[in-house]
Amino acid sequence: MDNMTPMITAVTRMTCVIMAGLLMGWSLHHETRDVTLGMTLGLLAGLVNFRYLAVKVRRVTQAAADREGRGFSLGFATRICFAVLVTMFSIKIEHFSLEATIAGLFLPQILAIPAGIYLSIRNKL
Repeated sequence: MDNMTPMITAVTRMTCVIMAGLLMGWSLHHETRDVTLGMTLGLLAGLVNFRYLAVKVRRVTQAAADREGRGFSLGFATRICFAVLVTMFSIKIEHFSLEATIAGLFLPQILAIPAGIYLSIRNKL
């Protein structure tokens, strides 16, 4: 798969649909408000990290294609700091579930696997 844009778009759409469902659950089911808010916060942060990684991968591949000698990175420290910031926000404010926030941080990356498989099968047919 040479072009990452369809996969990024698919993961973004799936994440937004899940967040919309979670916000609907937040408004309708009062007993699980902290879990739905925590998962929504984690999904939002995970999506930002996912899209930031995609931007950095594009820059790295462009630098490798241009054969530039300067150093480059994938922004691991920035993504970890953003995840820690969201986790600290979830701990500090009692309306967010910490476990759901941490689970939401990983979900967009996990959604990339079935999205990539689906898109690669669809492009081969």
